[in-house]
Amino acid sequence: MASGLCFWGLGKRLHKPQLLQSKKSVRTECEVKEVLELRHVTKMFFGNKALDDVTFTAYPGEIHALMGQNGAGKSTLMKILSGAYTLDSGTISIDGAEVKIHSPKDAEAYGIAIVYQELSVLPHLSAAANIVIGREPMGRFGMLNKRKAQQLAAQALERLGVKINPNVRLGNLSVSQQQICEIAKAISKNPKIVILDEPTAALTNTEREALFAVMRKMRDDGMTVIFITHHLEEVFEVAQRCTVLRDGKVAYTGQVDPLSDRALVELMVGHEVGDFFPQRSTRPSQNAALELKEVAGGIVQPTSFKLHYGEVVGLSGLIGAGRTELARMVFGADKMASGALLRDGREVKIHRPADAIRHGIALITEDRRIDGLALNMSIRFNISFPNIVAGDERLLSRQFVRRSAEHDMALKAADRVKIKHSSVGQRVISLSGGNQQKTAIAKWVATGAKVYIFDEPTKGIDVASKIEVYKVINELAENGAAVLVISSYNPELIGICDRILVMARGRITQEFGSNPAETDLILAQSM
Repeated sequence: MASGLCFWGLGKRLHKPQLLQSKKSVRTECEVKEVLELRHVTKMFFGNKALDDVTFTAYPGEIHALMGQNGAGKSTLMKILSGAYTLDSGTISIDGAEVKIHSPKDAEAYGIAIVYQELSVLPHLSAAANIVIGREPMGRFGMLNKRKAQQLAAQALERLGVKINPNVRLGNLSVSQQQICEIAKAISKNPKIVILDEPTAALTNTEREALFAVMRKMRDDGMTVIFITHHLEEVFEVAQRCTVLRDGKVAYTGQVDPLSDRALVELMVGHEVGDFFPQRSTRPSQNAALELKEVAGGIVQPTSFKLHYGEVVGLSGLIGAGRTELARMVFGADKMASGALLRDGREVKIHRPADAIRHGIALITEDRRIDGLALNMSIRFNISFPNIVAGDERLLSRQFVRRSAEHDMALKAADRVKIKHSSVGQRVISLSGGNQQKTAIAKWVATGAKVYIFDEPTKGIDVASKIEVYKVINELAENGAAVLVISSYNPELIGICDRILVMARGRITQEFGSNPAETDLILAQSM
């Protein structure tokens, strides 16, 4: 088990450009007029302050990171800037003049563009059509002028310094290229300020670097880029200044350089933090909880490995390597074409998730919103549902659910993973992203599973919630469970795993012990 490892990118800060750097000169902050200033902004929802006296300033030609836990106020602040919300009090100034933003059209008129984490693309249309949508150049008889649309799209893509054929069908592009087309759509409106909301969430390392190159080009062209991210190493890599929000207030605003990883986390959570990755006090058992023997199906080629009790094993690889597909076959969500699964040394047949549940196997899916949770239902319902599906006699009496037993089970599981809630009757959709993820974990903890598969367990959650999820994973292993963690984020695999398997092109290609070098993992993933 890794210990003493720097949590974010092994402590490397790869790119620290000077503030307001351009090709011709470098200006200091005091020499340039702010492009954007919010002063004493307050926003309330149902009597609660989502933003409390927030003052925020951004300058031309900088990448300004906006940090904070889920629920800290980042989204509210950006929605005020983009015109989705209106502020209750305070002022917004652009280029020194106070402005009123009441709608997205107002924001666009003042030169503000936003690119949301969830791409709003039309994959069946061309890249050009996606880039000019809403501002389509029209020709004779009210028909789309395709040549002009292609020219406008090509100009926007060229401005970003990328080579993407505007005529290509958008659905044929990679996720990162689709993301860049979204940015091209934003900058084709000639904005002064571009807000990027978690743009790297679904990207590989290579795609992320390509996006960072685009962001630097935007900065060098004099734009103000407001960059929202949960990954601290990204802040140190591309941002010059940052603002940290905590509980709706500004906890810090200023240069990134003086801050350390730990200092930035402590600003977000409001107190000192211990180790990012929990220390393990027990060793894995020699007994295999789960064994795969030449398991194959779909893009997954014959794959074999063992997962022992008390062990955390990482499954690394690029998007499309087959990691999620393998997990779904083990859980019975996808059909296994060949091979065998062994639980405690005995072959088991798993044709559907209910079979996996009965054999003590749990899958925490990659996208909790799509296939992990019933968002409009209560915490109680979500936690008890797998047990009800499996026919748990503790909860069922003559096919009816025993509500008191269901409530007690949900409360115990919620407390174990530290879900912050008003009651287990609270709807999951009202929880923060981190607490939603903990609910997705709690529902499987309540089953008493012995084998846990976590698919991207910290995707889209804040730093403090990540630390809590790592603690849950560690505690499960400490209590004797076998844990498989699928992650695209190498530092977390290095930090929490006893060993790491690398998957490429549908098969396991390499295995590492604890604490491998990240460069070795990256190289193995691309082989």
